[in-house]
Amino acid sequence: MRETSKRSAILTVASRLFAEKGYGSTTTSEIAQEAGVAEGTLYHHFGSKDGIFLTIFDELVEEYMAGVESLVKEKNTGAEALSGLIRFHFEHLERNKTRFLIILRDFPVHLAAKNEGRPAESRSRFRSFTDLLSAILSRGVEDGTLDLRFSARDSASLLRGILYGTTRHSMLGIIDLPLSRISPMVEGFCLQALAPCGVTKKTTKG
Repeated sequence: MRETSKRSAILTVASRLFAEKGYGSTTTSEIAQEAGVAEGTLYHHFGSKDGIFLTIFDELVEEYMAGVESLVKEKNTGAEALSGLIRFHFEHLERNKTRFLIILRDFPVHLAAKNEGRPAESRSRFRSFTDLLSAILSRGVEDGTLDLRFSARDSASLLRGILYGTTRHSMLGIIDLPLSRISPMVEGFCLQALAPCGVTKKTTKG
């Protein structure tokens, strides 16, 4: 098995075991055995179980941000960009539900608490999503398709909270609404709330 294949096999098996058993209950020896590699190979590629988890997180963030940035560039207005971003958010999470559930449910406390090094860098990259949202909102104000009652940065932080909050509640079963149903609801709510004065947005019927 080539090194790239071994690395991929380790990530695939680890993602499944983390989802099935939880991060804390999964051992590196289990991951290596099911991936068909020596435990030393696992440490060579990732350094530790934490390293595997952070790699899964990093790859998710990179895929997500690359998709969002590409989509936003294709849209003509701020409102269109916001609408496309919301749809992409829920569609992408639905396609990658297992990996996202691991992050939502099992992000290790000791990694979340670190304020330097790779964990902090990973979270910092993900926080750049707020910067992107802020730019979209500012663009919408400039082209007249969106209207803000608060600053672009504050509004972006609120929108990020709405997206993450509804996603988390759905994926953890806190609310009985699948992502596919939440998506048009959030899109309609946000566009209507940010519509310029005198512009009426159509509500989405579910």
